[in-house]
Amino acid sequence: MTASSPGSVPVIDLSGFPGGDVAQRRALGAQIDRACREVGFFTVVGHGVDDATIEALRSAAADFFDAPLGDRLAVAMPEPGYPYGYNPLQAEALNRSIGGAALADLKETFNIGPIDPPPRPLSEMVDPDERAVYAPNLWPEAVPTLRPAVEAYYRSMADLAATLMGAFAVALDLDDRTFDDLIDAHGSALRLAHYPALDEPPPPGQFRAGAHTDYGTLTILWTDGEPGLQVQTADGIWIDVESVDGGLIVNLGDLMQRWTNDRWRSTMHRVVASDAPGRRLSIPFFHNANWDAVVECIVADGEEPRYPPTTAGRHLMEKFRSTVM
Repeated sequence: MTASSPGSVPVIDLSGFPGGDVAQRRALGAQIDRACREVGFFTVVGHGVDDATIEALRSAAADFFDAPLGDRLAVAMPEPGYPYGYNPLQAEALNRSIGGAALADLKETFNIGPIDPPPRPLSEMVDPDERAVYAPNLWPEAVPTLRPAVEAYYRSMADLAATLMGAFAVALDLDDRTFDDLIDAHGSALRLAHYPALDEPPPPGQFRAGAHTDYGTLTILWTDGEPGLQVQTADGIWIDVESVDGGLIVNLGDLMQRWTNDRWRSTMHRVVASDAPGRRLSIPFFHNANWDAVVECIVADGEEPRYPPTTAGRHLMEKFRSTVM
């Protein structure tokens, strides 16, 4: 882990996992544990994601958001609560997911769900929210490069998330395969988020993305380097997340905080308009455990669980629906 000042987001070299020896893996686990306890965010380098895979999606995403509005609206979310497709500018307020009342976010998004068939037929899924996770993705005819770029990137992120979950297990002094059977049929989501350039600063109380936490196990974020992402420290101070060449930003979601019995932090974060608010593009991958994965608090000796056992699925859609305008 590179040196970092107090309150900053650490940088962790992931290349020692999974190929490293026991000592390397334990050292990496200790770095991750410290980052997850203190900040809830870290940047990974040595992650193995191919630059060409990232660039192909960046280029296709830019083409999509540069397409005429009619082409984007052709793949708009067809009804309130539908999880995938295009969401126009100011159609979402992430702050509402934590009970806030911030103004609508100054961004537009394109959202994608699982790209492979569900683990069992939809007809066997009793919970309508679980069926919603596997709702069809909507692909724009106007940008034919988008689907293959998304699918290649999604698979890379799923592989990286599995590696991170293995590293998380080591960080928690568990067998590194502890989470394997709980994430092997995950219904993770990918988002393309476009923040158009602003002619003037937004009014007080309006953000490019309002303060919120993420919902699942972890998020892996690529950004184009345009400033604006901030995280809230344990003492309530907002700090900037600096861009690292070749790095991907990782943060914990609410489910992981619960899973670790609050040992780790699902940290509040937001996107603000910088002094010169130019166009900004980011691509978060929201990793989730299997819908029916049983989540029981991982406790230290003598520690009582702070939460009852639950499953990973239901709160995901409830939180999503709470953000839609």
